[in-house]
Amino acid sequence: MERHNLLIMSDLVGSSEVRRLRKFANVYRSSELDEKTLADRLRQTDALLISLWPEFLTDEMLRSMKRLRFIQGILVGVDHIPFQTLGRKVVVCSNAGAYSLEVGEHAFGLLLSAAKRVVDTHNSVARGKTDFKEFRGTADDILVLRGKTLGVIGYGGIGAVVAGLGRSFGMKVIALSRSRRSASGSGRGVKIVRGRGALTSLLAGSDAVVLALPLTNLTEGMIGAKELSVAKGGAVLVNISRGDIVNQAALYEHLRRNPSFRYATDVWWYKEGRETLVTDYPFTSLPNFVGTPHISGPTAVASGRPVRMAVENTLRYLRGLRPKNVVKRSEYYRSIVL
Repeated sequence: MERHNLLIMSDLVGSSEVRRLRKFANVYRSSELDEKTLADRLRQTDALLISLWPEFLTDEMLRSMKRLRFIQGILVGVDHIPFQTLGRKVVVCSNAGAYSLEVGEHAFGLLLSAAKRVVDTHNSVARGKTDFKEFRGTADDILVLRGKTLGVIGYGGIGAVVAGLGRSFGMKVIALSRSRRSASGSGRGVKIVRGRGALTSLLAGSDAVVLALPLTNLTEGMIGAKELSVAKGGAVLVNISRGDIVNQAALYEHLRRNPSFRYATDVWWYKEGRETLVTDYPFTSLPNFVGTPHISGPTAVASGRPVRMAVENTLRYLRGLRPKNVVKRSEYYRSIVL
């Protein structure tokens, strides 16, 4: 049986993982190859292990990779992969579950920061507001979580962590999921909803909402002016997924017109194919906006678990087993670099 040719396009994969992979494949690192050798290797490669999609791997070069059959991402999201250029036989796997704990905790941290007005009041003190009397009305806008309803949109690994944290705070939890496998959540005190009208119902009935679903052609812009208009006036919306799931213009207008509504995010909108902290609207000037610079994912990477899980799934492919977390290609249609 001919050995696989695996090309690693990430410096996150250490030497110990490379040794494990070499038991089942010829393994190369793109960073160690000159331009000509890399071009030759690409034409012989049938498997890729990547983090961000490399800029040098252009559509033209990708089309020359006739033997390519498998791509494993180290990131949980795969929206940066140019699906429209990949051959039909190429299987793409996400790294679902590798970031759940750290990203879920960060989501809840954002929720608490916004609900308790931590950033807003800190900034007021930092700007010289030192009289306690000036903060007397602040408590009226602080959201007490116990007994309130938490809506989780996307009940995968991250969503399940968020739901569990919500339950520990004494919140009622509703989760929107397309997967029938999520029905088990109801046994953990989570009400699973799906189908027509479920999104509107969840938004209208939740005091806090966390977005925890991938960016696809089905979810891009799913939270727009219509959806925001049905949300509770004093609700908190947390985005831990991708910025473009929320319509930027609609969100800014909603925050400006509804100062009691709060938005907290670790993810930002794409511009010219890349996620950027430069926005089209001055969100950071609003007291009801909280943003962190996409640090939840790197926190998980530091644990080493995402790399280990990606390597394990790659080994499944190399050994002839069916890999896990195969994505539905029809839901991805454009090339985006994080």
